[in-house]
Amino acid sequence: MTTASTGKIQKYYGYVLLAAAFLIMVMVFGGQYCFGVFFKPMINEFGWSRAATSGAFSVFAVVMGLMSILSGRISDKIGCRWVISIGSIVLGIGYMLSSRIVNLWQLYLLYGLIIAAGVSAMYVPIVSLITRWFPHRSGPMLGICISGIGLGTGVVPLIANRIVISHGWRDSIFILGSVSLVIILVLAQLLRQPEALNNEHNHITVPVNKEYSFFEALKTRQFWMVCLAWFCYGFFYQLGFIHIVPYAIDLGMSATAAALILTVIGLVGTPARVLLGMSGDKFGKRSTVILSFMLISLAYIGLATSKSVWMLYIFGVVFGFFNGVGLLLAPIAAEYFGMKSLGAVVGAIFFANNIGSSISPSLAGSIFDFTGSYFLAFLSCGVLGIAASIIIFLLKPALSTKKR
Repeated sequence: MTTASTGKIQKYYGYVLLAAAFLIMVMVFGGQYCFGVFFKPMINEFGWSRAATSGAFSVFAVVMGLMSILSGRISDKIGCRWVISIGSIVLGIGYMLSSRIVNLWQLYLLYGLIIAAGVSAMYVPIVSLITRWFPHRSGPMLGICISGIGLGTGVVPLIANRIVISHGWRDSIFILGSVSLVIILVLAQLLRQPEALNNEHNHITVPVNKEYSFFEALKTRQFWMVCLAWFCYGFFYQLGFIHIVPYAIDLGMSATAAALILTVIGLVGTPARVLLGMSGDKFGKRSTVILSFMLISLAYIGLATSKSVWMLYIFGVVFGFFNGVGLLLAPIAAEYFGMKSLGAVVGAIFFANNIGSSISPSLAGSIFDFTGSYFLAFLSCGVLGIAASIIIFLLKPALSTKKR
């Protein structure tokens, strides 16, 4: 087979891989954001506080972020197919066992450790793989891939909530686990490295000063600035997903109507991620991130100062549209540090993101338990959104290009 025909086959296979990655995102993150749906039933059955229950997600976020560094480094070496295959098995078993919990420590063990380990094998390897397959169109291609998170957030929690109503939260979690295991494991077999990457893409000009190793990247100021901004991003990102349903119920909405807020966030976010990826390529990745962080910040401030249902839906639309801007992390990392250790670098920054994610749910729960209100929690998200915008604004852009 000629080099031209091989490249053509590889080009079209990239779209098959993109579709598989999209569906994996639907299942993985649709399942992850069902936590808000299971939150109230667990509290009602066991009498746990919101802070204690939210703490399981905090452990989840730390473990997932830490293990994402490992999954990123392994996928840099051997590709992501085996990483995601093993992760799907761990994830599915973790969910199925979670359907049998009777004590709080079991929630922390299964959701905070086992399920977190499964999820950690998904995001970083996939976004690194898509960035490698489409180096000149990484923004829109990642937008398509990660829009699966929006669709999953919009559809899966709604289905899970219907099962909770008809069969209870335990059956809902068990079904989620078994379906996730089968679908993700099958789709993972389609995820291949671009075989001709080293030969076919040697002519590509990438805006990066040099190809950094993982440890070289750790020594740069840019790396730590992005980590700090993504820490703030993780804080306000996860707080909204975990506490928006309980907050909506507190305003007097039914459980089904409250779950629809997640549907609004997810469905708005599905096309938004594609548009954000295109915006990153057309108007600049930093500019797109800054604008997104600022608008989310304003939405949180509005949510903190107004207890009306209409403000809740406005928040859902704004938050849903712009929260997916994190898809630009891998292209930004590739621009600053190159492709050599992209998975490990993205994994490390993702860990900083998850530290923020680990703090905010339990902190917001504690604030609510102490004050009876989410005002300070939502206001803190607004402040951190502004801070993240400023950090990215001050981030010095890459100054030169280099042939790889």
